[in-house]
Amino acid sequence: MAAQTTTIQIPQNLYRRLQRMAELTRHSLDEVVARTLETSVPPLPESWPEEMRQDLLALESLSDEALWQVARSQVSPERHEEHSRLLEKNRAGTLAEGEKAALAVFRKEADQLMLRKAYAYVLLKWRGHRLPTLAELESAA
Repeated sequence: MAAQTTTIQIPQNLYRRLQRMAELTRHSLDEVVARTLETSVPPLPESWPEEMRQDLLALESLSDEALWQVARSQVSPERHEEHSRLLEKNRAGTLAEGEKAALAVFRKEADQLMLRKAYAYVLLKWRGHRLPTLAELESAA
């Protein structure tokens, strides 16, 4: 990957924290800053699954309240029950061909929901919102 050079102004206390991390990890300040940015900046749309790209890009134009609704969305209890039933049949080795297809659809839908929720949370974080802790999420479920 080609590197780009840029100059930015950061608060002195942030610089000291980055410098300290560089010393502790025995890495250069450049490496520490690059790694920090890599882990905190959302991925580019080009890296998203093609079938989800437009849907995820559309999230960027939603209001904060709409993003919270996406982030908190869940599979309906009926769909969850059916998915669980199919998973159990799959574990038992008694899944019919049609049920295998249905299970594949459930998995794709669940993956897409999780990706939408994750990106909604990323956008909310970038907009300055405090995200719920795991304990808060579990107690709300």
